[in-house]
Amino acid sequence: MKNLNEIQNNGLLWVNVTQSEEKVLRALQKRFQFTDQEISESLPSFQRPKFVKRDNYYFLVLHFPVFDRKTRRLGFAEVDFFLNSSSLITVHNGSLAVIEEFFNSCQKKSELREKYFNGTSAHIFFELLNRMLESIFPILLHVNDDTNSIDKILFVKIPDRKMAEEILRLKMNVVNFRRAMQGHKTVLDHLISRGGRELDLQSYQLYINTARDHVAEIWHTLESQKESADALDETNESVVGLRMNEIMKTLTIISVITFPLTLVATIFAIHAGGTPFIDNPFGFAIISIIIFIGAMLMLSVFKIKKWMD
Repeated sequence: MKNLNEIQNNGLLWVNVTQSEEKVLRALQKRFQFTDQEISESLPSFQRPKFVKRDNYYFLVLHFPVFDRKTRRLGFAEVDFFLNSSSLITVHNGSLAVIEEFFNSCQKKSELREKYFNGTSAHIFFELLNRMLESIFPILLHVNDDTNSIDKILFVKIPDRKMAEEILRLKMNVVNFRRAMQGHKTVLDHLISRGGRELDLQSYQLYINTARDHVAEIWHTLESQKESADALDETNESVVGLRMNEIMKTLTIISVITFPLTLVATIFAIHAGGTPFIDNPFGFAIISIIIFIGAMLMLSVFKIKKWMD
């Protein structure tokens, strides 16, 4: 069937579904006796991370971050796992290359099948999960690089709309990253605590510890990145605020200086009886000097008061 591939070795089966089409999922339901609820939740439309224990299988939903190089935005992809002692079914949209790489490697190399297709299907599941978690670390480094690049130019370049957009993009990437990873610890703990003897989880304690360490390290890094992104946003707002204050201060000084001088010029322009310097041949020069002296006096006051520092 299109978009469905499988590997069978030593009594273990891995079915990999790269497009969650209803026709394919219904065929799997009939084959493995899955419930309608899990089939519906495996169809396109993001579900919350979850763990469900059924009589003959376990159903897990996990999210993983996906970085779009064109838009430089980070989203996430859903992966649904149907797990029992002898089979693993993975359902996803094909955007996570690590799943396809591991599946194709196991399909082509008999030594990998012999290595991972033994014991129970939990062996394949935890090996795949650890590979998927390891693939997240390069994305974390990319987010760190974005944070560092913004930090370097924040105090060098005058903040503008582009800077604000970059910071907002960084914050949204961190938020989406956290959304993708927030359910991993809970789902993993549920599987470990509620998984039956048929999965023989004790034999894969090293895998479990590695997965837990990866999840903890990723979440710790995300906490640090969230704090950094928030700090950059606050710093940018402070720099913009200081710049706006300087602009308003300059405009206020100009207004305070020009308003009384404009008033003086307006008074001399009335041409009422007794207006000084109207008939004086040097009247314009005298009025200009008065306005200039007034401006200098006001500037001196601002300097003395240190309002222009």
